[in-house]
Amino acid sequence: MLWATWADALGFISELTDEVGLKRRLNGRALVNPLPWTRRVGGQYGAEVLLPAGCYSDDTQLRLSTARAISNSGFDVEAFARVELAVWPNYALGGGRASKAAAAHVAKTAAPWYGNFFSGWQQAGGNGAAMRIQPHVWSASEPASLQSHIGDLLSNSITTHGHMRALVGAVLHAVALGNAIEEGRAPALEDWHELLNRAAEAVALFDDVPQLATVWRPTWERDAKEPLPEAWAAVIDECRRSISSVQEIVERLRSCDISTEDEPYEELITCLQLRDKAVRGSGTSTVIAALALSSAFPENPARAARLASRALGTDTDTIATMAAAVCGASEGVPDVPKSEILDYRYMVSEANRLTDISFGLPAPSFSYPDLLHWTPPRSQVDAVGRAGNRFALAGIGWLEQIEGTPTSRVRDTEWLWTRADFGASFLVKRREDVRELPEWNHPVRRASMTNASPANALERASVQEELVSVPRVSSKVRPRDNSGLTGSGRRTNVSQIDIDTEDILAWVAKRNYSEDAIGYAVRRLSEAGSLEQLITFVVATRRHFNDD
Repeated sequence: MLWATWADALGFISELTDEVGLKRRLNGRALVNPLPWTRRVGGQYGAEVLLPAGCYSDDTQLRLSTARAISNSGFDVEAFARVELAVWPNYALGGGRASKAAAAHVAKTAAPWYGNFFSGWQQAGGNGAAMRIQPHVWSASEPASLQSHIGDLLSNSITTHGHMRALVGAVLHAVALGNAIEEGRAPALEDWHELLNRAAEAVALFDDVPQLATVWRPTWERDAKEPLPEAWAAVIDECRRSISSVQEIVERLRSCDISTEDEPYEELITCLQLRDKAVRGSGTSTVIAALALSSAFPENPARAARLASRALGTDTDTIATMAAAVCGASEGVPDVPKSEILDYRYMVSEANRLTDISFGLPAPSFSYPDLLHWTPPRSQVDAVGRAGNRFALAGIGWLEQIEGTPTSRVRDTEWLWTRADFGASFLVKRREDVRELPEWNHPVRRASMTNASPANALERASVQEELVSVPRVSSKVRPRDNSGLTGSGRRTNVSQIDIDTEDILAWVAKRNYSEDAIGYAVRRLSEAGSLEQLITFVVATRRHFNDD
C-alpha cells in the first residue's frame, strides 16, 4: 500500500501535462520523489491549491474508499456505491470520465450498484476499476486465487465500468498482485501467460454473484448484442497479443541501466499505444504496461514508478501506482520514506487492518449511515456541511481544517485542506454559507480526532511518525474459511439504531417493492431488529402482493 501510494503521488505530478507544464509544477526540481506542487482544482474556473509532498490522486483515494468498505464480513458494495462513490467527487483529485459519470448518476438516481447504467456505461473501458481493486487482494485469504474475492472485485468494478477491457484489466491486475503476494516476488516474464489464463477463467465467476447474473449480465448482453463470455475471450486474446509483442522489450528494459532505460520504455509505449488518446487510459494496456515495469524491476518499485512518471502523455500515475504495488509485494524491497507520503499513519493502519482480515482475525470496520435513510448529496459542494456545531463530509467523517493551511475561494465556493476523525486528509470544497447536512447523512463516528497527524501536517517536516512495519505474509498459512460469500451477500456495516418497521415499509413502498429494496430491508431487520419486527415486515409485504 505504501509503495502504491508513493508512486501515485509521484506520477500525479506529471499527469496530463506537457514539458512546459511539468517544469512549472517542478519549479526547477527533478521528478525523483514526491514534492509539494500547485494545481488548479475545480475545473477551468477553480482555485490554485498547494498540494503537499506525497499528495495522492484519485487512484489512491478510490483505493481507500474500497478499503473502508471491506470488513471481516467482506466488501460492502452498497456502501461503496451509494456513499463512498457518491461523495467522492467533492474531494476528487483527478478521476476518469467513467468514474465521475457513474458517481454523478448514482448520486442523482440512487441507482443500485448493479444497475448504475449511466450514459455510455458499456463503453467505459478505462483503468478506473483496475486502479482501485488492490484492497480486495490485500484482504484476501488466498491472494493468488480469485475464488475468495472475485465476486467482490467484479461487484466493485461494475459500479463504474461496463466494458470488458476495464473488467479484464481489473482481474489481470488482481491476478498479478495476488501472485506477487503469494510468491514474494513480482511475476516474471514466464509467468505472464499463466496469469492471463487465470484471468480468462474468471468470466465463469460472474454467475456466482446473483445481481450480476440476473440483472447486470442480461442488460449488458442485450445492449452489446453478444454473449458476455465471447466478449471476455476477445479481450483476453487482445491481451495475449499485447503481451507477446512487449516481452522482448521487457527483456531489454531489464538489462538496461538507468541512463538508457527511457529508450526501450518508449518502444513499449509505442507498442501499447499508451499516448494515443483513444487508448491512453485503457483498462488493459495500462495494466500490461505496469506488469512490464514490475517484471523489469521486480525489487525496485521506485525505479519503476520514476520511469512511468517521466513518460509525459501517458497515464503516468496509474501505471506507476499499479507497477509499484506489484513490486512492493516482493520480499526485500526497501522501506518507503514516511515523510514522502501524505497520511502515512492512516495508510499503515489500513494496511494492517486488511492484513488482519486476510488472516480471519477480528478487525475494526468502518461504519456508514443507514442506507434506508441515506440521501446522496444533491451536488458535489453539498457533500460538505454542518452537522450540529461541526463540519462533516457526508456519511464519511467529521472534519477539521488542518492548522496552518489556507482557504482558497472562488466566488461563493471554498477549497480547504481538512483531516477526518479517522486520520485521512481531504481537500474538500464547500459553500461559504455552509448548509446543514440531513440528520441521516451525518457520519457515524463521533469520537475525537485521536488519529489526526500533528499540526501543519501538510509540511514534510511535520510528518515524523513512528515506523510501523506492515507484515508480509503467505496465504499458504491463512486459516480462514470464506464460506463462498460474495459482495452481494455481505452485511452492511451500519450503526446499531432503533428499527422502525413502519419506516422500513414506507421505504420499500417508495421503491415499488423491488427485490433489491425488499432484500435490503430483510437484512437490516435481521441485523438490528427483533424477530417480531421481521415477521411484521414479511406479513405486510406478503399482504401487498396478495392485494395486487
